[in-house]
Order: sequence, then C-alpha cells, then structure tokens
Amino acid sequence: MNEVNEWVKNIFMIVLSLSFVEILLPEGDMSKYLKYIFSIMILAVILSPLRYFIA
Repeated sequence: MNEVNEWVKNIFMIVLSLSFVEILLPEGDMSKYLKYIFSIMILAVILSPLRYFIA
C-alpha cells in the first residue's frame, strides 16, 4: 500500500511542477513541443509500476 501512495504522490508532484513550468513559459512555437515532452514525462511516471511486472 505504501508503494501506491508513493506512486500517487509522484504523479501529483510531476503534474503540479510541470503545470507550473508551463504557466511560466511564453507562448510560441516551442510551447507545443514542450507540452509534448511534458506529456511523455507524465506518461512515464504513470507507467513506471509496470517495470516491476515485466522484470
């Protein structure tokens, strides 16, 4: 159960921090690429528990 709590905290912290960074970034051509990279980072955190089942 502790692992689940830690996983949810990690998801919350990464979403919160990336949202804050996204607010600070100016709008422009690079913003869509950064949003794409941020989405990949969030997806990696969400899928991180799968490494325990694969290994």
